[in-house]
Amino acid sequence: MELAGVVIAGDGRGRAIGFPTGNLRIDPETLEGVPRGVFAGRARWDEEGERAVVVNIGNRPTFAGDGSITVEVHVLDFDGDLYGKTVVVRLGQRLRDEQRFDSVEELTRQIVLDVERARHSGAAA
Repeated sequence: MELAGVVIAGDGRGRAIGFPTGNLRIDPETLEGVPRGVFAGRARWDEEGERAVVVNIGNRPTFAGDGSITVEVHVLDFDGDLYGKTVVVRLGQRLRDEQRFDSVEELTRQIVLDVERARHSGAAA
């Protein structure tokens, strides 16, 4: 499954904990029927080619939000600027369900595990 959207500014929480994400602006109707959770995958934009990513699709339950569904993409080993770029994400292996963590520290520990699992999945190859 592929999803495409323009990267917009988020709250900066991912960057603050060492895992910056590109927040994709995607029409909510497009997300109907799209599975929720954390996935390994591949992303492409511009002439960059494909890069390994971890994708979160859901409502970010650790942080009180408005309940809207978001698509956040963390590009492995990338520290560039994606704002305003159209990014196409191909979902690969589902790593886990989205879940609420009791602290940012617990979430960060889980993200470290998610990134390692993504590195070793077929989607990240």
